[in-house]
Amino acid sequence: MRILALLAAFPIATALLFPATVLAQAYPSKPVRVLIGQPPGGVQDTVARAMVQELAKLWGQAVTLDNRVGGTGVVAALAAARAAPDGYTLFFSTATNMNTAQFLQKDLPYHPEKDFVPVVALAQGHTMLLAGNHVGVNTTRELIERARANPGKLNYGSFGIASSSHFDAEALAKENGLKVVHVPYKGALDVMTALLGGHVDFAITALVAAIPLVNAGKLKGLGYIGDTRAAALPQVPTLREQGYGFFESGGMFAFYVQTGTPVAVMDKIAADTSKIRASPAFQKDVITSNGMEDLPLQGAALVRRFQQSREDFANRIRGLDLQLK
Repeated sequence: MRILALLAAFPIATALLFPATVLAQAYPSKPVRVLIGQPPGGVQDTVARAMVQELAKLWGQAVTLDNRVGGTGVVAALAAARAAPDGYTLFFSTATNMNTAQFLQKDLPYHPEKDFVPVVALAQGHTMLLAGNHVGVNTTRELIERARANPGKLNYGSFGIASSSHFDAEALAKENGLKVVHVPYKGALDVMTALLGGHVDFAITALVAAIPLVNAGKLKGLGYIGDTRAAALPQVPTLREQGYGFFESGGMFAFYVQTGTPVAVMDKIAADTSKIRASPAFQKDVITSNGMEDLPLQGAALVRRFQQSREDFANRIRGLDLQLK
């Protein structure tokens, strides 16, 4: 009887001694779902989809990308927040979306800081100020002068209310005393279509969406919102070069998990994602080709970066009078 009791207790004792190792080796033992708040086709979806495919190969498990569009990421974030904290439902988002919602929407049904932990970053990208050819402007100054001379006449497209493109355009307008009209869309592709069709006059959007259209002369690239000119569009000056360096814009793409997710599982996700992200093929085919920059952050370093980003956004939001309806 004593021997049987010892044998029965052995697995429990082993699990208590090596819980992190056991969890790390076991994860993932079933399909993993990645929630994203953007529609297919945009740069966020492109980066996430490429990583999901590689993780599925590495893990030998199905890893699916679930596009839950609505509320500028709120629908997807809420579904992720309500999922079990076991690493089988990940949330892929930008720091912009995770930072602005709590400041802009009343009664947000989740708390980005309390309900989620940023686990591993994939890439970051800057944005570009674009204008439709129908507007007839060639520089940022010309657009601003046109808008200032015609209050309420020019409009701009965004990826949705309180999206980064909405937030940045309002910051540009406020800094320059402009009165412009906001036209929200569901995603980046819709905004580009609206610009091409003359339905909106300007927009601040991801670089990757702008590259082929600016190079083909179908849209005007007025200013790149980064420290130096974009290698893919060197002919377009930065906003800072033109005297408009008052804000930084762009997305920091990362995986988030629910608070309470085992540390061993988070470490496994971070290690495997980082391994794929650092591979020459992923760097070339996914990050560089989409106008992104590498962002090798995970764990505590990423949490600190996220907290600093949140503080910066909070300071910028003050006075913009933006709020989700």
